[in-house]
Amino acid sequence: MKKPAANPTEQKCPACNGTGFAVVTQPAQPNRKIYPPPCKECGGKGRITEAAN
Repeated sequence: MKKPAANPTEQKCPACNGTGFAVVTQPAQPNRKIYPPPCKECGGKGRITEAAN
């Protein structure tokens, strides 16, 4: 069994601000929503894990 990385630090994704989705502006038309694709930086998780140095 593999050991997990030594003390990985997890932080909020700066690209999507922790939402997991890319930032998009909603249209001004009522009853019409845009569903953004998952964030490319974190893969839609909203958090980024960085290995401790």
